[in-house]
Amino acid sequence: MKTGIAAESIERAQGTPSYYGTLEIRKEPEGLLLINELDIEDYLTRVVPSEMPSYYEKEALKAQAVCARTYAYRQIQANAYSQYGAHVDDSTNYQVYNNTETYERTDAAVAETYGQLLTVGGGLAEAYYFSTSCGYTTDGTLWGAPAESVPYLKAIPVTGNQVEMNLSDDALFEEYIKGKNTDAYDYAFPLYRWRVDITNRQLEQKLDRLGVITGLEVTERGPGGIAKEVRVTGEGDTKILSGQTQIRNTLGNSSLVYTKNDGETLSGWDSLPSAFIHIEVKERNEEENTTTFTIWGGGYGHGVGMSQNGAEGMARAGKNYREILEFFYRGAEIQEQ
Repeated sequence: MKTGIAAESIERAQGTPSYYGTLEIRKEPEGLLLINELDIEDYLTRVVPSEMPSYYEKEALKAQAVCARTYAYRQIQANAYSQYGAHVDDSTNYQVYNNTETYERTDAAVAETYGQLLTVGGGLAEAYYFSTSCGYTTDGTLWGAPAESVPYLKAIPVTGNQVEMNLSDDALFEEYIKGKNTDAYDYAFPLYRWRVDITNRQLEQKLDRLGVITGLEVTERGPGGIAKEVRVTGEGDTKILSGQTQIRNTLGNSSLVYTKNDGETLSGWDSLPSAFIHIEVKERNEEENTTTFTIWGGGYGHGVGMSQNGAEGMARAGKNYREILEFFYRGAEIQEQ
C-alpha cells in the first residue's frame, strides 16, 4: 500500500491530507505555495473520489475517471500555471483533488481505464461534467465557444427515450421544469428539481442601484432551456443579468431556503444550484412595497457535458462506462494514449 507525505497544516474533508509524489514549498508574496508533482494516474486516484461518491456504480466511476483524465491532459496542454511550474490547482476551478481518502472502488475505476481519453478528430475533447441535470443538458456554446468547435457537446434529454424538446421556448420550459419527468436518469436525486422563494428585498442586497425591484423574468434561453438572460426591473433602473454564472451568483443568497426534489430543504448557498430556471411572481404587498418571486429550478451545475448523477442513473440501468460517455459526448471516441 502506498504511503504519502502528510501536510499537517492543511485541512480537507478527510482531515489532514497526504500526498503521493514529491512536494515543493515556495515562498510567495501571498504566503507559502505547495506544489505536488506526481504521476497523472496517481493524481486521478485522488480526483475521482473527490468528484464522485466512491459508493457509486463502478461503471459511473469509470466514466468519471476517463473524463477526469481527459480534462487533466487538456490542462497540461494549456499550462495555465506555468509561472509556478504547475498545471492545475486542487479546487473546483479545475478538478477537486485530494479532498477525500482513496478507496479500492475508485482506484479500480482509474486502473481499469488506464490511459483512456476522450478524443474528437484526433484531439482531446472538452470533457466537461457537472453534478445533476434537470433532465436536459445544454450545449458547448455556454461559455462562448462556436457550436461547430464543440459539436460533441449537445443539448440532449438525459433519458432513455431521447425525445427532444425545444426548451428554449419559455412556455415549454415552464411546463417542463414544473413537471416530474420521471423518465430522466437523474430523477431520483434531490437536486433534480428544486424550488425557492426570494423577495425583492433580498435581491436589492446585491442590486442596490435599481431602487425598489418590481420585476424579475427570464428574457432569453439557450439550448436545453438554460437561462441566458434575466431582466431585473426596478423603480429607478433596469439591469440585464447575462450568462449562467452572473445569473446564479446574483439571484443566489445564503438566506434562501430551497425545497428539493425529495421534499427536504437546504440553505446556506450563496449561488443558485443552476440556471435552468423559471421565475414567476408569488405575491405582492402594495402597502409594504414588497414582492416575492418563486424560482422553479432543476439540476446542479453548469449543465454541459456529463451529468454525474445521470451517469450513476445510467449505470444503475445497466449501461457501461463506454455507453455512458458516448451518450453524453456525441461523436467522441475513447482512445488510449
